[in-house]
This record gives sequence, C-alpha cells and structure tokens, in this order.
Amino acid sequence: MKTRQLTKMEEYMKMFLEETSFYNEIVLPKTLTSFLPHFLSSWLRTTLCAFVIYPLTAFFCLNFWKRYASSSKETMPSKRAMVSQAIGALTSIPVSTLFSTGFEWMAENGWTRCYPRISNVGWISYVSYTLVYLVVVEFGIYWAHRLMHEIKPIYKYIHSPHHRYSKEVMLSPFAGWSGHPLDGALQETPYGIILMALPIHFTTFLALFLIEAVWGVIIHDRSDAKGWPIMGSNYHTVHHTSGHHNYGNYTILMDWLFGTLRHPKEKDTSNVQKLQ
Repeated sequence: MKTRQLTKMEEYMKMFLEETSFYNEIVLPKTLTSFLPHFLSSWLRTTLCAFVIYPLTAFFCLNFWKRYASSSKETMPSKRAMVSQAIGALTSIPVSTLFSTGFEWMAENGWTRCYPRISNVGWISYVSYTLVYLVVVEFGIYWAHRLMHEIKPIYKYIHSPHHRYSKEVMLSPFAGWSGHPLDGALQETPYGIILMALPIHFTTFLALFLIEAVWGVIIHDRSDAKGWPIMGSNYHTVHHTSGHHNYGNYTILMDWLFGTLRHPKEKDTSNVQKLQ
C-alpha cells in the first residue's frame, strides 16, 4: 500500500513539475529555462507576469473609476501620489513572488494535498474541495490581516506602510500592492499553509492565486459597486479610513462573525455627475 501511495505521489509531483515548466516556457526563452534551476525559472516567470498584471489591472480600474465613480474629480489622488504607490508596489513584487513560487515548490515536492487532474477526484469532490478551501482561506486571510493590525511590531514595521493611505482621497488602484515587501506575502501565507491540509486542484489553486492578486488592486479603486456580501472596494475603503474594521478578503462573512464589520455610509449622489 505504501509503495502504491508513494508511486501515486511521485506521479502527481511529476505532473505538477511539467505544468509549471510549461508555464515557464510560455513566458521565458527556452534557453533561459534550461539554464536556470526550476525554482528560479518559476520565480522569474511569476515576477514578470506580476509586473504586467499589476499595471494593466490598475489602469483598467482607474479608467473605469474616472468614467463611472460617483465622486468628483477633486477626490482623486494626485498623479504624483499614484506614481509613488506604483513604485512601492513594483519594488515589493520580487519578494512577494518568492512566497507564491514557494507554494508551487511545495506541491512539486509532495508537501501539499494538491492533485493534478479533476478526474483524480471527480467533479462533485472537486467543487466541494474548492468551496471548503475558499472558506478556510477566507478565515485564514481574515485573521492574518487582523493580527497584522493587532500585533503592534508587525503593524509598525510591515503593515503600516500600506496604511499610509488612511484617507479616502489617498486611495487609488495603484495602492493595492503598495507597501512593505513582506506585507502581501504574509497575507498570502494562508493559501500555502492550507495546501498542506486540504485537497485542491493544482491548476485551480494557481488560478485562485492569480484572482487574489487582481482582487487586491480592485478593492482599492474606491468605486461604489455593491454586491453584498462581497467585500468590495466600498467596504475596503472603510478599512483604510477606520483601521479597525473590514479585514475580510472576498466577503464580509468573517467580519460579521467576529464583530469587526462596518458598513459603508450611503453617499448622496443626487448632484454628482459622471466623470467624463
């Protein structure tokens, strides 16, 4: 039995390695991937993708915001402030991507309960495992984020740079990734820890991690889009202005359960025209 399980795990690890190698070769020249160790190739691929995804998402949100946000142009941060936010984000990316690359490495080396094909478990189990994983990740990120506020040294030295943007007028999509290099990485840690305890489809995990990165930009765009119980940017803006509420990730569920939820105030938009 042990030999059979070991063989199955080795087969899974080989498939994970083949998948990440495929992604590496899409982004990087084959001569480079054949020269570099696999971990460095994966880190470089993830870093380069982040350098592309971050500005594209931020500019898209900014354009959407300019056209449809129910606020006046005077409430937008200055171009200088947004450039500063972008620089802060871009300098932190190489460190944050080390953590996400580490999660791939964990799967490739048999440290997780990832599986390579949906057929390995069937569709019902796939959906069930994914939903459970998302709920537990929601719980983990809520507490990781909350503790970064409540443990004073961590807040002072790691999380407070992100909270320089403590007023609504200071927030923009570019602020989403801006902060201490370890900030985003620490909040992403539950994704990796939970991989060791719960089964999750490997490709789905990578997709969820990509969505998480994009979400981090979107919730800083200060739009008034409402989609209860989603932790949209209107709720996350309250987090920045209060500093003690709305720690959740995708939903307001954990804040509701643990008593830290604060709803955004309704804005009077009767005399506000759409931005052109």
